Amino acid sequence: MTFKPISEFHNRTIDKLVMQAQQQQDLLSLVKDVLPEELAAQTLHCVIHGSTLFVYTSAAVWASKLRFYQNTILKNVSLHVQTALVQVKIRLL
Repeated sequence: MTFKPISEFHNRTIDKLVMQAQQQQDLLSLVKDVLPEELAAQTLHCVIHGSTLFVYTSAAVWASKLRFYQNTILKNVSLHVQTALVQVKIRLL
């Protein structure tokens, strides 16, 4: 018995989840583009909720360093998304 890969199923829910995951990866790339290499490597995830961009990292030391780049991140991401972003919040995973 062989199993079909999930990508062969055409399901609206799966398609929507795949699209959201890709959007979040694109958003993460936009954030990482404006960060120093070492800090970009520690930036793990990004998501927009309302008018806030949440940026996730693994440790408090990286969160502290990311806070210095909040305005730069906000400006860069705002140029590429349709949502009117007002703030960036740094969170730990």
